[in-house]
Amino acid sequence: MNLLIDSFEFGVLTQIHYGVGKLNELPDILKAENYQKVMIVTDPGLANSGLLERLEKILTSGEIQYAVFKEVQPDPTLEVVDTVRQLFLDNQCDAVIGIGGGSSIDTAKGVSAAVANPGDLGQYEGKNKLPNRGPDVIAIPTTAGTGSEVTHAMVLKDTKRKYKMGILSQNLHPKAAILDPQLLTTLPRGLAAITGMDALSHAIESYTSNQAQPITEALGLHAIRMIAKYLRPFVAQRTNLEAASQMMLASTIAGAAFIWGRVAAVHALSHPLGGRYKVPHGLANSILLPVVMEFNASSNQEKFKEIAILLGENLEGLSSREAALRSVDAVKGLIADLDIPPTLGANNVSLSEEEIHIVAQEALDSGVAAANPKVTTLEDLKNILRKAL
Repeated sequence: MNLLIDSFEFGVLTQIHYGVGKLNELPDILKAENYQKVMIVTDPGLANSGLLERLEKILTSGEIQYAVFKEVQPDPTLEVVDTVRQLFLDNQCDAVIGIGGGSSIDTAKGVSAAVANPGDLGQYEGKNKLPNRGPDVIAIPTTAGTGSEVTHAMVLKDTKRKYKMGILSQNLHPKAAILDPQLLTTLPRGLAAITGMDALSHAIESYTSNQAQPITEALGLHAIRMIAKYLRPFVAQRTNLEAASQMMLASTIAGAAFIWGRVAAVHALSHPLGGRYKVPHGLANSILLPVVMEFNASSNQEKFKEIAILLGENLEGLSSREAALRSVDAVKGLIADLDIPPTLGANNVSLSEEEIHIVAQEALDSGVAAANPKVTTLEDLKNILRKAL
């Protein structure tokens, strides 16, 4: 980033309620806003885990009326959002609770947006095109990864185009986020690993992007530091409450960083990989992150050197270039320690040259790669995908 700073924006418009056991205080938080009936949006895995039942008991004991939709799938679709929108209206709800990973929280945001804005949500794709703020969203993350609980962004799948589209608007900020580290302790090991890598990709991309500014840089660096220290122990033992707490906070901090500092080529490519080939978002980011970092390292060697230091690399005696590239080695080592298969091929995903072109073109057309610190062409994106295979 240039030392001369012309201007920038930053704000977190979500009230954060953090603490072990904080979920138990949800009725008081809802009553303070005078909601009459809430719509709970979640996924089958969370419903089967017993957490939905616990949430229902908390709401019932607090005399909060609610309706439930528990069929959110990964990469939620416009059709699912429309289904839940109708349930919201039929049940005369006035707020939405998204509990789960990013898919459930994004679905809740989509329901809010669909209630308040006419027509297909696809027409609002992009930045600041959503005219009306909908009913309040209360986000309760159960993974340490997406940061969706504090962002004004949502990603929904358009099944007709096989395309994951992003909508960014100040009208999408959740009203409140409930951060209760106890909710992470039953997370499956593999999911803990790839969602943690999602958070790391947010932190690294926002810190190194061409949209980075002093506040997002500070948040991104702190999130990298926390993830470097706590992701391995958290994945090894999700009941480690200290590690769970630090990873939950790191995810939220990285979310606050990337919504203003932006994500770049990693996310530009991971979205079409998810939309077309159902590669889980965190897994796609895990695979792409070191490849994109290697591509970008020459753009700002000092920043990548700083990342390497935070990730525990010994840089004594190295040139600036060698030190910057150690950040790539550190991320690869982290992926190996978390037992994440490091390539698309190792995850049974193969792409023909035609498919590589389609994914890269979608990534370029999305505009997300425009925040990349190194100017990124269609051929660059194709080469990154080839290396990720």
